[in-house]
Parts: sequence; C-alpha cells; structure tokens
Amino acid sequence: MQKTLNRYAQVNLRPHKMSLFLLGTVVLSAGGHILVHLVGKFIALHRPPLLGVFRFFHMGFEGNLPTYFSALNLLLAAGLCGLISFHESTTKKNLFFHWLGMCGLLLFMSFDEASGIHDRIVGPISIYFMGRGEGIMYYRWYLFFIPIVFAVSLIYIPFLKRLPLFFSSRFILAGFVFLSGSIGMEMVESILTSQGHSVGVSILLEETLEMLAVVILIHTLLLYIAKANYTLKLQVSGNPHR
Repeated sequence: MQKTLNRYAQVNLRPHKMSLFLLGTVVLSAGGHILVHLVGKFIALHRPPLLGVFRFFHMGFEGNLPTYFSALNLLLAAGLCGLISFHESTTKKNLFFHWLGMCGLLLFMSFDEASGIHDRIVGPISIYFMGRGEGIMYYRWYLFFIPIVFAVSLIYIPFLKRLPLFFSSRFILAGFVFLSGSIGMEMVESILTSQGHSVGVSILLEETLEMLAVVILIHTLLLYIAKANYTLKLQVSGNPHR
C-alpha cells in the first residue's frame, strides 16, 4: 500500500512589507505618469509612433500599467475580505455578510477599473440623456455613484461600530482618501476641462489617491487577519489516474 504524503506550500505575508511593495506600485505608476509628461515636452509622445508609450504610462487612459496595478490591488483586497468572511461565517456571523459585501463590492470595483464601466458605459449614457454639463457638472457619471456611496456608508455604520477603533478608523481613512480622489478630484477635473485647462496634474492626484486608499485598506485587512490568526490552506483532491 502506497502512503500518500501531504505536501503544501506555505506563504507568509507580512503586512508592513506587503504594504511597502504595494506602495512601490503606486510610486511606479505616478512616476511613469510624471515622466511621460516631462519627456513629452521635448518629444512628441502624444502622437504616433510613440503614442502607445504615452498611453501605457498615462493615468488618464485605460488598459495600461496604472490600470493593471489598480485592478490587481482591488482584487487582492477583495480576496482578503473573502478570506475574512469565510472564517467569520462560523465565529462571528453578525459580521459575515458585511465582510462578504465588501468582497463583492471590491470585486466589482476591480472589474470596473479593468473594463472602465464608469467611463465607457455610465458616462456616455448620462451624456446621452442629460447632455454635457458645465463647470463641476461637466462629468456627470459620479452623480449616479454618490447615492450608492451614501447608501453603502449607512449600511456599514453598524459594522464599523462593532470593530475595534484601530481597524474602523483605518477603514474610514481608506474610504475618505479614495472618495477624495475618485469624486473630489473628478469634480476638479470637470471644472478644469470645461474651462479648457490641462488636467494632467489633477488626474495624477485622482489616481494616486485612489491607489493609496487601496493600499491603506489592504494593510488594514492584513493586520486584521494577523490579529485574528486566520490561515488559508489550499488542497486539491482527486485520483490523478482518472
């Protein structure tokens, strides 16, 4: 009789080192955006044949390096929330649905970041029905998301009250930083665009704030997992000869 050996790989994640690595992706994305703008003053990066290089690093375009980092970081945050919800489904059932909801919300945000739903679908539909606005209302897509943000905030107030202040305060900080970029700086861009001004700096601030917020969130989730001593073991079962 052949004895089956259980083999598994163990990966230890240290919150501070992981967060520093993710912070590096933010710096790389912001640095690339700044670099193409500076080089673009001397070389025509915004026109062929170098247009692809400009788009690859520019934070205002989709499907490039900053978008890739943002989508992956949001996906990682969703996975961590899913891990927490799985463990707390048997221990703290009153928080299970909140963690699961965060997982679903972050999954959608990751998909939106990768596919550009708010720019390619929500934005054009809002312009079709309401027309192009002026000033702060030049971009109208965030009008659809502000009520959603308000509703989600109300739903998660009891959840934040149940958490230790150490974690709830950091979740609130992450949310504030993210909304400052995604909605606050978007309003600034609306004003600048409607007046014909350059938006390179405002785009940099918007995307950087969003990415920093996700890093803060991931760092907090990792600290929560470390404190709760949650682990994840992946095992694949089955007969290899079938």
